[in-house]
Amino acid sequence: METFLKIENIKLWARVGVLDEERELGQLFSLDIFLWSDFEKCTLTDDIKKTIDYSKLVRILKDQSKKVYCFTIEKYSNAILGIIDQEFKISKIKIILTKCNPPITGFDGKVSIVRILENN
Repeated sequence: METFLKIENIKLWARVGVLDEERELGQLFSLDIFLWSDFEKCTLTDDIKKTIDYSKLVRILKDQSKKVYCFTIEKYSNAILGIIDQEFKISKIKIILTKCNPPITGFDGKVSIVRILENN
């Protein structure tokens, strides 16, 4: 059975963008994370030490977002994948990083990048 943990709508403030103002002032991002792991031990024992501490993950990502300074969401998403992979050593990670209010004239939508990392 395939099982993954989904964490939705993590709000992050980061200085990412092509415009100087985006990197100086920062802007809001939303992050969805999908984590594949062996949840069987936790399922059987109900031991929280046998699963992913998502409160810790959210805290780490919020702290790290304050240190981000780059031009593209591609680079920022790669940093997020690296943080998750380094901290939790999970078999598969999928993230959706969304720039909530991109400063594009006449555009009210959002821009997202979807990244998947598989560890074999």
